[in-house]
Amino acid sequence: MKRIACLILFVIGAAVCYGQHRVTLEECQLLARDNYPVIAQQELIDQLEEFNISNARRNWLPKISLSAMAAYLSEVPEFPSTLNDLFSQLGVNLAAMPNTLYGTTVQIQQAIWDGGLIKAQTEAAKAESEVSRRSWESEMYALTERVNQLYFGSLLLQENIATADLMIEDLQRNYKMLESMAAFGTAEKNDLDMLKVEILGAQQQRAQLASTRTAYIAMLSIMTGLELTAATELEKPAPDGIPAGDGSRRPEFALLDAQAGLLDAQRRAVRASVMPQIGAFVLGAYSNPSPNIFNSMMGNGKWSPYLFAGISLKWNIDGFYTKKNRMSQIELNRKRLETQRETLLYNIRLQSTQERAAIEQMEEVMRYDDEIIRLRSTIRKRTEAQVTNGEGSVNDLLRDINAEDRARRNRTAHEVEWLKNIYDLKYTINQ
Repeated sequence: MKRIACLILFVIGAAVCYGQHRVTLEECQLLARDNYPVIAQQELIDQLEEFNISNARRNWLPKISLSAMAAYLSEVPEFPSTLNDLFSQLGVNLAAMPNTLYGTTVQIQQAIWDGGLIKAQTEAAKAESEVSRRSWESEMYALTERVNQLYFGSLLLQENIATADLMIEDLQRNYKMLESMAAFGTAEKNDLDMLKVEILGAQQQRAQLASTRTAYIAMLSIMTGLELTAATELEKPAPDGIPAGDGSRRPEFALLDAQAGLLDAQRRAVRASVMPQIGAFVLGAYSNPSPNIFNSMMGNGKWSPYLFAGISLKWNIDGFYTKKNRMSQIELNRKRLETQRETLLYNIRLQSTQERAAIEQMEEVMRYDDEIIRLRSTIRKRTEAQVTNGEGSVNDLLRDINAEDRARRNRTAHEVEWLKNIYDLKYTINQ
């Protein structure tokens, strides 16, 4: 998929470099995703997941600790004076254990069974990354709607500019006709001025449309990363038909599933937190005096090593105090997710029903547009002929030209709105 996306981007980029001034909605949607700064979060989420899982699994590695100490003991073991006297008679001198103690220790602890806590921590790390990933996908999906808004807004302005050009062309053609008639005295100067004013007004309106479209194109250029200009033509989408679906493929549902998975991992972690833990340990020490206190008391004290190893059992029962509350919190969060799921389904059904009704309404309206334009064009041509023959007025001509222009604008607005409603429905149900 990455190779295909790169190939598409290369072809699009090469087309732009060689003067391609036509783009499609699908190209804008794809490029907007690749150009959006949040795209970099995907790699960061994957890296964080690797680090968190690695940190959780390293709890199985042995834990090594090193310590050293120097201590003074105010009371130390010593023989009673009667025994000292007895040993003295035998030629044995016994002294009290030294009051100072020096030593260093190295302790190694290895977990043998932890009640499933490390496994639960690993699963929780994976679940948290999945939630972040699905949240990122939802944010990227919302970008499609923003691109659609800009694209269809620009497309409507583009079509309105084309319609304005047609009107200006009609006005200028009629102006030349009246100009020729005025040269022969069959038209008045006032009629020329009236047409001139209409031409200037139409040109002014076209300039406003072009200025607004330039702003839309500039925003679309920022989102897609393409060098779009006022000369760029937006291709009119050709939908295959009315999309069908219930919206269950929306990324928000995947996000809710990931959040439910995280709650399951948290539930397992709570259960594991109250289980006993079994481990093995080895402690090596080097101290003065040595644990053999009799040697020290006989004056043979010196630095000596010793080893201490065994099996340990640790059971922290503090977790039982809050286990019930923690499990209840998880259950409440699960119910909250179910409520959010039902609300999302409800809103999607409501929104898609509204959009389908809007599509049907526009289709019904568009059935009359072409016939209205045809009749308005016929009326305008008939009035032009009457003006040419000196039987009609310029006011009637301007009225019919404006009426035909409005009919064309209505047809354009209805078609673009129909297309936008279709793609809004595609976005709503993720088709």
